[in-house]
Amino acid sequence: LRLAIGVVLLFGSTGILSFSETTVALATTAISTCSSNQLTITTDRGSGAYSAAGNQGVAFIIVNTSERACSLRGYPKLRFFPSSYKGKSTKVTHNGWGSIFVTVPPRLVVVKPGATASFGLNYGDAYNQGNDPNAGLCMTQSATAWLPVRPHPYSVPFTTAVNINFCFAGFHFGVTSIQRGPVPKQS
Repeated sequence: LRLAIGVVLLFGSTGILSFSETTVALATTAISTCSSNQLTITTDRGSGAYSAAGNQGVAFIIVNTSERACSLRGYPKLRFFPSSYKGKSTKVTHNGWGSIFVTVPPRLVVVKPGATASFGLNYGDAYNQGNDPNAGLCMTQSATAWLPVRPHPYSVPFTTAVNINFCFAGFHFGVTSIQRGPVPKQS
């Protein structure tokens, strides 16, 4: 009986030790959420590659400029400047507007050093063409993006040049979730 109890205690404590070591190993190898100082953002209009039947798209390319891998998950928040005309303001929703970049459920995206991730902006370009002689006032000059990064007192949003006539787009844009690679999945 003493021998059986000793064997159970020996294997029981070994099992607990193995579980603890595995847990610690998993915790130390987890990829942390990116911080804004690890990343840069640029845009790619694709020289017409992101156009089809009155739908337009802009690919936003996220580059990890640090020496550590990090992860992102979810949707960016976008704001345009300027973003309103005659009392109407632009609206950016998750997915669902335009058909250049397809809907992809948010998932964890690991961005290795020097690698890229991306998200897409969908919009139509034929909702208000030629109806307003002042439509030139509807041109965005820039887009500011807030990524789902690790909060930090010095975190800053990313601003990049983007020229889109938001009156022609009907003031509505759809943004995809962040995806792996330099170009979001296309339809």
